[in-house]
Amino acid sequence: MNVRNMQGNPRIWEQLGWEDMSATEQQLWSALGWNQDRWDDNNAPASSDKEWSELNQQEQYAARGLGFNEALWNGTEDE
Repeated sequence: MNVRNMQGNPRIWEQLGWEDMSATEQQLWSALGWNQDRWDDNNAPASSDKEWSELNQQEQYAARGLGFNEALWNGTEDE
């Protein structure tokens, strides 16, 4: 899997454009409802407003793949 290690800092994603991400990263974000237009416009999908426990299994898998855990997900707000 070609996913960068955010090392506990989810803000790294905010510094990247969609085109800067690997295909795997884009797939994982897509599972959370993001696409290039949403990313470029910072138009967050519904998953961004969910607590970890509200994410479905696929969303949790994608979030884990991106380096999130429950505490990081719940403690991060989309800006």
